[in-house]
Amino acid sequence: MGIMNTYKIDLLSSRLEGSTFEFNIGDDFFADIDGLLQRGDIHTTVECLSAGTFFNFQIHSVGTVVVPCDRCLSDLELRIETTDVLCVKLGDDYSDEGDCVIVPEAEGYLDLAQFIYEFIALSMPMTHCHEPGKCDDAMMDELSRHQSTRSGAEDDENAGSENGSAGEKSLGEDSVELADSRWAVLKQLKDKQ
Repeated sequence: MGIMNTYKIDLLSSRLEGSTFEFNIGDDFFADIDGLLQRGDIHTTVECLSAGTFFNFQIHSVGTVVVPCDRCLSDLELRIETTDVLCVKLGDDYSDEGDCVIVPEAEGYLDLAQFIYEFIALSMPMTHCHEPGKCDDAMMDELSRHQSTRSGAEDDENAGSENGSAGEKSLGEDSVELADSRWAVLKQLKDKQ
C-alpha cells in the first residue's frame, strides 16, 4: 500500500495554488486500487487551480488501459484521455457526496488515487470490443458454433408452431376480435367527435 502515499496532497501547504503534480500510473497502481481495471499505462497531471477554503484540482489523464473484449474476452487496449475538475473543501468529517469532497481539516491530506481511478474508469466507452476481424479467432469460432446450434433449435420450434392446428390460430383471432368488440362503444364515441 506504500505506492498509494504518492497520491496524497497536503491541503494545508501554503504554496498549493498553481502547483502541478505529475503521476505515471502503471499496473501496480491498478493492482493496489483493486477495481475492474487491472492493467494500464497512464500519465496523469494534477493542477491546483485555486486554494484557500475551496480547492479546485484539474486532473488530466492520458494513456492506455487493458480490458477484456466484450466479444472474445481477449485483452483489448483502449486509449484514454480525460480532463476532470475535482472540488475539495476542508471541514469536520470526510464526505464525498454532492459536488464537493470534504476533507477533515485535522487530517489535511487529500488522497487522489481513488479519484484518478474513477475518472479513468468513467472515461471508458460502455462497450469494449475489438474492431471487426481483430477478435480471437478460436473464441469467435466457438461462439459462432454455439450461435448456429441455438438458431437451429429455434428454427425447429418455429416450424412446429407454424404447423399448429387451425384451432390455435382461430383462438388468437377470436381473442383479437373479442378485444375489438369491447372497445366498439368507445370507438363510436370517438367517431362522433
